[in-house]
Amino acid sequence: MSVGEGAVRKRAQGLITETWQSQANLSLFLGLEILIAFILPSLGFGRENTQLYSDIGFSVLLLSGVAIAWGRLWLFVLTSLVAGFSLLVRWISWFDRSSRLLLWSDWWTLAAVAAIALVLLSQIFRPGRVTHLRIQGAIAVYLLFGVFWAHAYHIAAMLVPGSFAGAAELTNVSGWAYYSFVTLTTVGYGDITPVSQVARTLSVAEALCGQLYLAVLIARLVAMEIVFWQQKVQNGEY
Repeated sequence: MSVGEGAVRKRAQGLITETWQSQANLSLFLGLEILIAFILPSLGFGRENTQLYSDIGFSVLLLSGVAIAWGRLWLFVLTSLVAGFSLLVRWISWFDRSSRLLLWSDWWTLAAVAAIALVLLSQIFRPGRVTHLRIQGAIAVYLLFGVFWAHAYHIAAMLVPGSFAGAAELTNVSGWAYYSFVTLTTVGYGDITPVSQVARTLSVAEALCGQLYLAVLIARLVAMEIVFWQQKVQNGEY
């Protein structure tokens, strides 16, 4: 094999690796989120057993998120451990519905969602041009915020009963997700309101995070694109 052929093959391998680790998987993960959280439920999937559907969907998303970290050993090991404990506790809780185990399940879910968000962000903000696939990954992180805070609210309600008024709607995971995304987007219909101090603090924190994330994200991605084109100009590639 000639030197030229070796250079072409090396460049092709690098392109495939870059696409697999930081672009294609980000798009796939967002697609899975939308499919599991919005499309399938609207078609009636999980209607008869919301909790089972939620656990299966969460497991699929978690495993997909872990796979994205494959290219970075320390991140892959960390995410795998957190995800593994989260799935273990979540599925054990089917056999032991005690409040203590349910709390542990929610706490480990928070850790797992945070770990997956870290994996996605590490891929989104890697050096290089800002593509539409990276933007899709950023949207996926935004949706993970809603999942994270939904479980945080459930923990607050279990630790401090009566934390929410209108809690008749908060009987399952879809109810908590509804309130979380309404708060994240600062829509605030008012059908469910935080009453306790911890619930109000969490609600304010989620609303702030939702707005600040978008502002910081746009600024960061624009700066990355500017730096990318400046480097191309300096290198005489444009």
